[in-house]
Amino acid sequence: MAYRILASGAEARERLRVLRCLSSAMLGVALAGGLAGAAEAQNVVLGKQIFQGKINCPECHGWAANGVQEDPRAPRGADLRQTAMDRDTIAKTIQCGLPGTAMPFFDVRAYVDDRCYGMTAAQIGADRPPPGTPNLIQREIDAVADYVIAKVVGRGAITREECIEYFTTDVGRCKDFPSAAAR
Repeated sequence: MAYRILASGAEARERLRVLRCLSSAMLGVALAGGLAGAAEAQNVVLGKQIFQGKINCPECHGWAANGVQEDPRAPRGADLRQTAMDRDTIAKTIQCGLPGTAMPFFDVRAYVDDRCYGMTAAQIGADRPPPGTPNLIQREIDAVADYVIAKVVGRGAITREECIEYFTTDVGRCKDFPSAAAR
């Protein structure tokens, strides 16, 4: 079967129009993927800042979120490195706390309505978790959940490189952890 190389003017214009549409669509997909990746990375950075400072998660969970609290007087937080929670469950826990535990809620409207586990403060009673301070907006809650998923969950034993990444410098306490290459 012979292929017609030369096309009429109308056919050539139509092929060119289709190629332009496909090129634009492919460029849009590539840019969206790149922007999404940049936005996700930015969210992880914001989440780390909130985790470390704004709500001070290491006080109870430890800097590596391994459940070894930084302040021995603080309640012992869960070992998030070993958690089976997915991102949405982590976000809900930050938003609503954990009923019957010391894990605080950070949503100012938690238990005012039934957004948290379908219960109001009156319905949950004495099992209502304590309020965390300061309150977080949804974007901040999502950023902390993204950070925990990206940098904590399923990471295994703490490495020296991870310690340096967390503290942004080779602090003395990082020497206590083996290098990832040594594992």
